[in-house]
Amino acid sequence: MKLPKHQITELSPLKGFSVILSDMCPLVSGITTKDAALSFELGVRALDLAVGSAAILPDDDSREGQPDHSTSCSDNAGVLKAGGHLVVKLLESEDIQEFGRICKPQFRKASWLRPKATRSSSRSVKV
Repeated sequence: MKLPKHQITELSPLKGFSVILSDMCPLVSGITTKDAALSFELGVRALDLAVGSAAILPDDDSREGQPDHSTSCSDNAGVLKAGGHLVVKLLESEDIQEFGRICKPQFRKASWLRPKATRSSSRSVKV
């Protein structure tokens, strides 16, 4: 079930969440590049929900005049509070480097984690 962003924002009485955890994974087809691309897209959707589309535009120049996700609750703004945390599961691929590049300006720390409980054959990592 997909909720519009304004309904998700209304779920938090303080109009913002401290943590957003995305454990989404696409239906795996076995085609590595397709599965990785779909996983990346789900990660970008979680990031957009967290910080807003204006915050993840390709370059800083295009963000001039855009609302700051930490103070606004418009549809372009994210639902993550300033200083909040985002955890995203991604399938391991070359795309995770790009995802990290997008995340770094948005957070104090962006790192990769492969939980000990993850099967050795699994390609999933946590960002």
